[in-house]
Amino acid sequence: MKTSYCAKYGGPEVYQIIDIDTPEPKENEVLVKVYRAVVSPTDGNFRSGKPLIARLFSGLFKPKMKIHGEMFVGEIVEVGTDVKYFKVNDMVYGTNGMKLGAYAEYVAVNVKNAIKKVPKDLDYKDVLPLIDGGITALPFLKEVGHIKAGDSVLINGSSGAVGSMAVMIAKHFKAEVTGVCSTNNVEKVKSLGADHVIDYKNEDFIKNNNKYDIIFDAVGKSSYGKAKSALIETGIYITTVPTPGVMIQALLRKKAKNKRASFMAAGLRKPNVKIEDLNYLEELVRSGELKPLHGKVYKLEDLGKAQIYVETGHKVGNVTIKVFE
Repeated sequence: MKTSYCAKYGGPEVYQIIDIDTPEPKENEVLVKVYRAVVSPTDGNFRSGKPLIARLFSGLFKPKMKIHGEMFVGEIVEVGTDVKYFKVNDMVYGTNGMKLGAYAEYVAVNVKNAIKKVPKDLDYKDVLPLIDGGITALPFLKEVGHIKAGDSVLINGSSGAVGSMAVMIAKHFKAEVTGVCSTNNVEKVKSLGADHVIDYKNEDFIKNNNKYDIIFDAVGKSSYGKAKSALIETGIYITTVPTPGVMIQALLRKKAKNKRASFMAAGLRKPNVKIEDLNYLEELVRSGELKPLHGKVYKLEDLGKAQIYVETGHKVGNVTIKVFE
């Protein structure tokens, strides 16, 4: 099979397209023919080996996992002997956890991971963003931010994979939503349902005297130290890219009622919890409350270009690699 292979740490140019044997699924695995795989910042960390602490998971001197790509959607072509729920020809989507491997024509996936069938009434292209931005934005807002009707919520990075989902999920909870994005994406964010949109090139949300119950930095471009002046007295600042200060706040002030910052490792939650969130998000897609913002689609051989785009921090929606279709 054809795959994008990473033999050493470095820039996007280290990826090479090579042919290797198609994996054989173990007893508790399914072999998935990959239709699309998500391009996420985390995959860039596995490729670059940065920050250095990431190498505790990815390998000290060279990548342990040579084929990256965690999130995928595709068709099952073979099942292991112990697999009961899934069968050949099922369309499935999910995450392969730390095993990765989705930047390839085929990937063997343990069925104990967060993997589920694509509902027959939904397009596979619309459910893939749920496993990317959706199951990050939902727990951040619901479990950490404790969002409720009437809250004033600001989403920084509102046109990205997580941010765009956060805008729509916050509206589902009947919050008043302000999106922050670049000039080119103002109309996109308005179309997601944001009540207000701030073009960060022309206005600094920290200095406009507005106050928010929740500030959700979906791109890690601000800081609690700067943003806390824009919070109400009991407001919370949450971010997907925590600083040491945010981590300390999350540990020491978890039950604080005054201004605070918090974070959660959404990707480390148990598979069954992720599945519950995916079921919830699928219902929002059915109701029309959630309309995934599809971003750029790249070929497997252009994975390096895709990661360069994602690493700018200005991507729009869900960026994917198309392998089969």
